[in-house]
Amino acid sequence: MSRRLAINLVLSLVVAALFLYLAFRNVPLGDLGVALGRFDLRWLVPALAISLTLQVFRAWRWQLELRPLERISLGRLWIVTSVAYMAINVLPARLGEFVRPWLLSRRSGVTFPNVVGNLVVEKTMDSMVIVFYILVGLLTTSNLPAWVRRGAIFPAIAAAVIVALVALLWTKGEPFVDRWVVGRLPARFGTGLKRVTRALLDGMKILPDGKLVSTVFLVSLALWFLPILSSYVIIRAFGFDVPFNAALIVFIFIGFGTALPNAPGMIGTYQYACVLALGLFGVDQTAALAYGLVLNAIQLVSLVAQGLVALPLAGVGLADLRRARRELPAEA
Repeated sequence: MSRRLAINLVLSLVVAALFLYLAFRNVPLGDLGVALGRFDLRWLVPALAISLTLQVFRAWRWQLELRPLERISLGRLWIVTSVAYMAINVLPARLGEFVRPWLLSRRSGVTFPNVVGNLVVEKTMDSMVIVFYILVGLLTTSNLPAWVRRGAIFPAIAAAVIVALVALLWTKGEPFVDRWVVGRLPARFGTGLKRVTRALLDGMKILPDGKLVSTVFLVSLALWFLPILSSYVIIRAFGFDVPFNAALIVFIFIGFGTALPNAPGMIGTYQYACVLALGLFGVDQTAALAYGLVLNAIQLVSLVAQGLVALPLAGVGLADLRRARRELPAEA
């Protein structure tokens, strides 16, 4: 294990332990059991259905994004996506982030740098959509603390920077690399860097197609609405008397948590985010903690179950996923 990976792993465990402590602090386990018992099991089916639909939307959006490079079946992309998101949620230090480009590059004619270039566009789209939902949350919730409103500035700035960098890479990428970077490197490194830059730009071929980009943006809006809807379904399952935008605030707080080093499945961070978010709407800590445990469990179990189904279909095992990170430097 590399030193950097070890540091990330330790940090993620420390963060998880800290937030678990804050979430469980002053919560009697007996009261927590009573709160969990208030969950109406009839809402479990729609909650699981939304979680399953979310994975299909991820695969569908990716299919649209990859269309300029290769037409890949929705089924194959669902398999790759399911394995990748399972890995993201069960492997430490977000090692699973590498699985999606690694696996697709072995299951299609799209190269690893092509997939990375494509995912840069996807992450840019995600940033824009998440900032949109943050703005909706800020406008529809009057009792948010000042630190939340100030904190929302950072993802907005980050999204603007990402959009600017993607636009710069698309318009100036190869000439910039040729002029300012390649000439300063040994010939064998410069040639390789030019090849990778070209492959990354190939992965962004969706950008000139305004209609396709607009379609991907609309699908992204629907995709990111599904976790909000899932949050609201669980709110109904617990019978909380709160408005719909409480689910939006839960989504925003969980989103803030993703910026931190996280243990597998966001354990700890997820629960404390739910406690803070629902606390703004008068939900007591014990009930909010029960909510966070159930919502996290449903989403995590759904992702892992889909990944386990897809794993043999992808023709890989868990050991292959752990090996993926070690192979990527050579791949790149």
